[in-house]
Amino acid sequence: MKDIIEVFQETDIDMVNKYLNLGWTLLSLHTTEYGHPVERHQNTVFTLGWSKMNGDIQKPKGKYDDIANKFV
Repeated sequence: MKDIIEVFQETDIDMVNKYLNLGWTLLSLHTTEYGHPVERHQNTVFTLGWSKMNGDIQKPKGKYDDIANKFV
């Protein structure tokens, strides 16, 4: 943990896999609940870390990056 220089949380499993493929480390996961007390929903939250031993921080392209760039 002392070598981790950036931490990121993600709920989209496809994005988590992209981060892991770039060399990010899965640090933890937990679930969150939200919604109406009777009809609860859950999200799994993945916490990822980038080790300084991997060099410069790399982040994958997000699924909405192409759309967002059209408005910048």
